[in-house]
Amino acid sequence: MEFESILYAGTGQETAKSEPAYFQDLRLDYLMGILERPVKDYAVQTHYYTLPASVDLIRYRHEVFRDLSQPVLYECVREFCLKMQKSRRAGSLAAESEEAVQAAGCHLEAAVYYWRGLLSLAQGLAECRLDSEGMQSLREYLEAHMAQLRQNGFEESLEKAEQCLTQIRFRFVADGENITIEEISKETAGEGGASVWERNYLQELADLLALDEGEENYIEGIFPNVLEPSYLELTMIQILRKSNPDIFKGIRGFHKSFPEFYSGKILRFEEEVQFYISFLEFKKNTERLGYFLSEPHVSADHRFCGTGVYDLALVWKNAGKDYTVVANDFSYPEGPSFFVVTGPNQGGKTTFARSVAQAVYLSLMGLYVNADTFQLPWFQGISTHFEMEERIQSNSGKLKDEIDRLAPMMHQNRNRQFIVLNELFTTATTHDALIMGRKVMKYFLMRECCGIYVTHIQELAEETESIVSLVAQVEPGAENKRTYRMLPMKAQGYGYSDSLVEQFELRFEDLMRRLE
Repeated sequence: MEFESILYAGTGQETAKSEPAYFQDLRLDYLMGILERPVKDYAVQTHYYTLPASVDLIRYRHEVFRDLSQPVLYECVREFCLKMQKSRRAGSLAAESEEAVQAAGCHLEAAVYYWRGLLSLAQGLAECRLDSEGMQSLREYLEAHMAQLRQNGFEESLEKAEQCLTQIRFRFVADGENITIEEISKETAGEGGASVWERNYLQELADLLALDEGEENYIEGIFPNVLEPSYLELTMIQILRKSNPDIFKGIRGFHKSFPEFYSGKILRFEEEVQFYISFLEFKKNTERLGYFLSEPHVSADHRFCGTGVYDLALVWKNAGKDYTVVANDFSYPEGPSFFVVTGPNQGGKTTFARSVAQAVYLSLMGLYVNADTFQLPWFQGISTHFEMEERIQSNSGKLKDEIDRLAPMMHQNRNRQFIVLNELFTTATTHDALIMGRKVMKYFLMRECCGIYVTHIQELAEETESIVSLVAQVEPGAENKRTYRMLPMKAQGYGYSDSLVEQFELRFEDLMRRLE
């Protein structure tokens, strides 16, 4: 397969431009802030907003992840990206500079870093075992791209231009009011330590003037702007150009011969591979917290189950604290079905729903998931509806707001979605909420969806072939202690409110005692 994209293969799939509606409900927006830290110089968000369009693309990403998990290849790719950053930065300076010699010099620097980046990446790809279609096709394309550049004389011209640049060696001689520029030999320049290209003359000047720490900024005005050569620099260029016309001709000649040398596919690879780098760093840091991520199995059948599923956002919210996030197991019946989760308040029902939905999202993205094992059918998307506070500024009530949020989910006419409904219709009467809740689940089941419905209405949990009742557990004999475990069982018919009333001293005699 000809290389096109390390993220989207040859599908031509476009990235989403905005954050999906379910990101906030699942706290993926919070995790996004952590994910993008290692690659803050790149815009990786849109790739996390875009679900792959097929099971084959999910598998394609899993294979790339396995290859990049090799430390040698991973470090090779990171080093390549650093060189590309320097190359693009120099290229930007070349495009913005109005001084011809400076523009040619920056252009040459961009080409040097680009070529070095290609060489190091090609070596890493050649030395490592590559099993993924994505990395194998990248290696083939890179070899062809470099061969074409060599055939066009790029490497040879680059070496000659570099040699021209390294021939320019000089020194300043200050004598009273005069400054003399003296050209020096390569041998003289190297005497006494570092070459002229490795020495920090600004720091040497600060040392010569005996400036205290923090006062170096007083001399930085000698070279006020990277893009605007100072009078001193322009004078130097004019003097050296007259004495070394061939050198400057060689530098500008490379600029004219190779005004464009970047490959669009290589630039795209540099940008898209940040998706893998950001998640591998996230995975490593999550596992340092004691929680492991595993590769899921996405299949064409309807097998949907998981073990050890936990809430990733909760893990990171409590990082560094003496806090253990409880994991849960689950197993759906074959075919479209819903879990209806009931049980005591603050028993972990919403956290369970969120943790499963996070794992579904990560699986559909072709990433590792927050579970020991995880298997699911391919879903075309995710839709969520979590309870929200009533908006005071709204002219409608909370029920109207809930229906307004629910309507787009039911009007999109998309099958095979994963649905999470959290405490729907809480302001309606129990009778009305029961009728509406059953109709909502029936609609999504007709659309071949699977989902989780967290509710306080016990009757919604009446089991059928497509509805499974889960109940949040409490410690036996200690109803005020939640275990945060969800077990398949018949709804209990009560919410353990007595234990909360007792825990917070809200019994009638407690209230009367306070009023005395």
